[in-house]
Amino acid sequence: MSSTLNVQLRAFHAVATEGSFTKAARAVGVSQSTLSIEVKALEQRYGVQLFRRSGRAIELTLLGTELLTFTNRTFTAQAEAVELLQGTSRVPTGTLRLGADGPFHAMPLVAAFTARHDGARVRMTVGNAQRVLADLVDIRLDVALLARVPGDPQLYALPLWHDPVHVLLPRDHPLARMRSVPAPLIARERLVMREAGSMTRETVERAFAAVDLPLTPWMEVEGREASREAIAAGLGIGFMSAAELTPDPRFVSRPIAGCRVEMDEYVVCLRERQRLAIVRAFLDIAAEASRARREAAAPGPGVRSAG
Repeated sequence: MSSTLNVQLRAFHAVATEGSFTKAARAVGVSQSTLSIEVKALEQRYGVQLFRRSGRAIELTLLGTELLTFTNRTFTAQAEAVELLQGTSRVPTGTLRLGADGPFHAMPLVAAFTARHDGARVRMTVGNAQRVLADLVDIRLDVALLARVPGDPQLYALPLWHDPVHVLLPRDHPLARMRSVPAPLIARERLVMREAGSMTRETVERAFAAVDLPLTPWMEVEGREASREAIAAGLGIGFMSAAELTPDPRFVSRPIAGCRVEMDEYVVCLRERQRLAIVRAFLDIAAEASRARREAAAPGPGVRSAG
């Protein structure tokens, strides 16, 4: 690859990753006009369009999206090679690209990570588990927090913790009077379910199917907030991990009786990238948090279990 082409591809990669010429110029320390010239030269060189421009807004074309997958791998591999030659530095620097299927487990880890490593930055994206996993495999992310991990040998998964899933009800719903709601009663209700690819939905459907209670969504919505608002509007009842529940006078949450519904949470990375300083540093934070939570949940000295 010629040095000119390398410069042009790096300019494209910076703009595509940051989502704007202004942010990219700030991130790489060059002028916005320099980036614009290099990207335009790359497009003219091959007679292609990599970005759609509308005023100040830009959007990747289909070809640009495909090219970003390749530049991700190319420049990530170069950075990893340099780190390896430098002795796999133990001081994490640069930006950790973190993906999560929800912000609730992620934010305490981000806070601990940035407090310990003030030379590192975090860029976090939240989406459903399917999208986050795809971005991790394509190296658009360094680390991901996911509720379930496929048995893929290229992935390293660190168990974080597990949480029960509760049924979420409007406060004036008849089932809200119960301390826990039997699974058969839930299955008869109008159900507001998350989109396909949501781990909450997949976990709930799998658990109910195991006790011969297949669920049929009455309404399907994309995203956690949309689900909450639909339930608040009285359109049905839904489900949410206990860790994600926040005080809200419109709702009550109740444990599910007669059906064990739990979500496991993992910190995941590509196995081949486990040794990178910034990835390893985040894994260390996650392992400490998991250990602290297990110790806090364990019975203290002198406490005996019944039996």
